Amino acid sequence: MSRRPEEAHIDPDRLLAYWLQETDAAETDAIDMHLLECDRCGAALDDLIALSHGVKRAFAGGLVQTFVTAAFVGRLRAQGLRVREYRVPVDGSVNCSVSANDDVLIGRMAAPLDGVRRVDAALRMSPSEDETWVHDVPFDPATGEVVFAPALAQVRQLPSHDLEVRLLAVAANGSKDIGRYVFHHSR
Repeated sequence: MSRRPEEAHIDPDRLLAYWLQETDAAETDAIDMHLLECDRCGAALDDLIALSHGVKRAFAGGLVQTFVTAAFVGRLRAQGLRVREYRVPVDGSVNCSVSANDDVLIGRMAAPLDGVRRVDAALRMSPSEDETWVHDVPFDPATGEVVFAPALAQVRQLPSHDLEVRLLAVAANGSKDIGRYVFHHSR
């Protein structure tokens, strides 16, 4: 069967949406039919799934530091993972630690997010003055929070330290601080 050039292969973003079950019924059916006929797109989907499994293993192993959504944390709990969670108010701090039984460490930072379109984060761990920037982190204006998942394996190896997270609302005319949060980690 010959295809029109625009139908040659499925865009990677569409494949990802398909795999995450974010496509509607008509698009899902169309992709299903395409995958039955196209080995290249089937291989691309297999690669996407393999990459996803690798990321899941790395995250479950505490090797990934990232910002996540509250829904993601809910899925971790539903899978039976033990989640240790700390909530921090705007410009606040919290004492925190981890135990051998924890699978995931989560920091929920309250932030004024009404009208915000993009949030960037700057992270600094004591005693260093260097900041690590993370651009376009997920956030939920409805709950007014940004959720951070540090790399648990790294946290377990570190001595007592402070992690400062600075959140910035980014707009076309620049950025502004919307909160600073300090996690005082003790062993």
